[in-house]
Amino acid sequence: MPLNCKRAFILIFLALVVHAQEQQRVAILRTVDDGEPSVEITDLFFLTGRLREIAGNVLQNNYGIMTEQSIIDKLGGREIAVKVCKETEGCLAQLGRRINADYIGQARLGRFGGNLTIVVELYNSGSGLQAAPAITGQAENISGLLDVLNKKAPEMFGKMPGIVYEQAKPVKTSFWVALGLDILGVAVVSVGVVKNSEMNEALDKYNKRGQTPEYYKDARKDAESSRNSRNMLYVIGGVALASGMGVHIWF
Repeated sequence: MPLNCKRAFILIFLALVVHAQEQQRVAILRTVDDGEPSVEITDLFFLTGRLREIAGNVLQNNYGIMTEQSIIDKLGGREIAVKVCKETEGCLAQLGRRINADYIGQARLGRFGGNLTIVVELYNSGSGLQAAPAITGQAENISGLLDVLNKKAPEMFGKMPGIVYEQAKPVKTSFWVALGLDILGVAVVSVGVVKNSEMNEALDKYNKRGQTPEYYKDARKDAESSRNSRNMLYVIGGVALASGMGVHIWF
């Protein structure tokens, strides 16, 4: 291998090593349930997995998401984090430093008025401060809590340093109004084009020589009727298209 190629390979390798070292780690602890009756453990695992999945999708290559097993190995068991955090207020940042995570988050379930509640907190392990505003929500069942995560969690992770995240905005009603006007305008103008063709055919008949007076009278009547219909359709279609364009621009 030429010397220049070796140097290039070494530089690329060192750059990858530095990038891996600089990549900050995010730990999402298992979701815990503080309410009664208890939620099924499988549901807690599912909510945790979804939260990690959302974190990975939003943070992508900027951060590394710690796996369940790596967290367990560093803590020494599944229940240690749960027990410590139930007994010690504001312990997530301490746990984050313990497992060498730069950021640490966890979801907690509770009960309020017969509904399930969820609170998701995300902390900077070094400073002990919240990395983003907490997520709160309530629903009748686990599926409803999943909807809360799907709606709010991307925005929470999107507030982390170095992340530029824009949540998809719902399509405004004005868009559908404008689209409907556009479709209506095109349809009406298309019918107007058909009427224009009918008018031209009627004029051809009217200009045909050697026909009876009644023939010319009917041909002229047909031509005038088609022309009037065409003009009216062009006006209506034009107004609809102009209105649709106006809605697109102003709303």
